[in-house]
Amino acid sequence: MLKIYTGSGTQIFAAVFTASTLFAAGIAAAQEDLRITPDLIAAAEREGSLTLQYSSPLVTMQGIAEEFNKTYPNIRVDLERKAGSAGAYSLLQELQAGVHRIDLFQGSDWGANQALIDVNAFAEVKPENQDDFQDAALVMAPQLFYPSLNTYVISYNPELVTEEEAEKLKSWKGVLDPVFKGRLSIVEPVFGVTLAPLTYVMNTEGLGEDYLRQLRDQEPLVFLSTAPARDAVISGQAPISWGAQWEAVTLTNIGDGAPVRFIYPEPTIEWGGTGWGVLDRAPNPNAARLFLAWKLSEEGGMVEQATFSNTRSTLATLEDTRELMSQVEATDWFQAKESVWNPSPEVMIEESATYQEIWVEIFRRGG
Repeated sequence: MLKIYTGSGTQIFAAVFTASTLFAAGIAAAQEDLRITPDLIAAAEREGSLTLQYSSPLVTMQGIAEEFNKTYPNIRVDLERKAGSAGAYSLLQELQAGVHRIDLFQGSDWGANQALIDVNAFAEVKPENQDDFQDAALVMAPQLFYPSLNTYVISYNPELVTEEEAEKLKSWKGVLDPVFKGRLSIVEPVFGVTLAPLTYVMNTEGLGEDYLRQLRDQEPLVFLSTAPARDAVISGQAPISWGAQWEAVTLTNIGDGAPVRFIYPEPTIEWGGTGWGVLDRAPNPNAARLFLAWKLSEEGGMVEQATFSNTRSTLATLEDTRELMSQVEATDWFQAKESVWNPSPEVMIEESATYQEIWVEIFRRGG
């Protein structure tokens, strides 16, 4: 049931409703209740398909779509991957040109997501279980919802990094130890998982720009996206990935048998990972609403925590059922996080461009 498209844009920088009638494509409405009912299932099946533009890794979204199709086999899910801010701004350009072909959106860049909200790109909805979600899920409601929780980690190759060395990485200043010079990579801060650590650095006393200059002096490899940084950990090219990785993707590497471990810095950063929303002028509005309502349900939350995703659901009513997480917690090297820091959406959105420019000045221009 899957038709898969892969976007080629370069990363340079994040159901049913209870109205009296079913949705007609292109008709805007006030905030509506979002829930799964027989009428909307029937309407979604008549539409027969939906196009989902997404930012998550391909294997993750394939798994989510396949699970949706187990419950709703008569609705084809066309997947179109356009990651980070580039994907959101590509959609924005389409909307400004009067092109309405995307039904459901998932994006990881908070600033770009907000730009889409600012042009009224999304329908406003209220899931019937909205009160069951953590606050992190609702930072952009009622337009976008964040059903998964990103937890920042520092990943490393245990064949090349000792446990004594890894212990130093728990401190944010630990990475500045001379023992790590030339042994780590960083990623240009262009979306949530890379912007969140930068936001912490720029808003924490004793860190800031001087800290970034000291980090630069550690001679890190600089990548444009997170995947090459993970590959560098596994190959040993740069056995430590700093400021770029998150718990779920690192668990997936571990599950694949890669020589990877991780440590939580103190404090550990957590935030809503990717925002999901139905396009206000979706050509298949009922199928899009059905998918979103399913994604935000407990069934969808369990899928979020499945092995192909390994992401913690933001549904407070769900226990952490991730098998790989349970396995990791039973190892002798695992250390639980001690405290959590949640980035402010306002700061990440309003200050991200300034922080990115500072980063470029230091790491690209030697400032």
